Amino acid sequence: MTSGYLIVKTFKRMFREYLDLLDFKKYPLPHDRVIYSIPWKEMSPDAYAKQYRGVCRDPLFSWDEKDEQFFRGSGMVVEPIETELEANLALGRLDKAKKADYDFLKSYLDVMHVFNLLQVPVEREVIWIRDVESDSSEPPDYPLLGYEPAMFGGDWFSALSDCMCFPIWHGTDTEGELFKMHHDNLNQYALFNTPNMTRDFLEYYRSFDWTETGKYIITEVRLVNRNV
Repeated sequence: MTSGYLIVKTFKRMFREYLDLLDFKKYPLPHDRVIYSIPWKEMSPDAYAKQYRGVCRDPLFSWDEKDEQFFRGSGMVVEPIETELEANLALGRLDKAKKADYDFLKSYLDVMHVFNLLQVPVEREVIWIRDVESDSSEPPDYPLLGYEPAMFGGDWFSALSDCMCFPIWHGTDTEGELFKMHHDNLNQYALFNTPNMTRDFLEYYRSFDWTETGKYIITEVRLVNRNV
């Protein structure tokens, strides 16, 4: 699939859960100041001028009755939380019917069906994404959030997020200087405004030997209005 829908965590939920992860992993980031748009325990998420709204936000994933039987409580895989379980199971049925690819949905009606099964508090939103270099159809009339270099599927790794928003895998420089120019170019959703700005960043990011290699996709991200 080169375009489709994801049901991702909200920025505020990502922010809160990331700080919990930092406490657990003792991630080596400054404890006395904000660098880039990385969460800091002394600041509210609302205070951030650039709030990441890209693909690397733990999309809701496929889960089925066999998963529930064999993996629940095993600690071997990421498991659904109780308020999202029915939605995970519905996504699992769509995956089995070839109407989704694990967490990547094809149809607006299907994504809304799954989303409406989420229980309160709902801390997710729907985005539509596409590979800008593919022959996928013209984008729907959803508000454009921006562009980023990402890997489709798996963890939906984003080079932008991993060095300027939510460093988890390869991290970033603790001084907050290497990516300052590119961070300044991010819009309010912590994404780039054009594909070319995204390509320029990716070329620079890949120039360091400690960053993630692999096949990146210049990804267009749009916010889905659930009322249309």
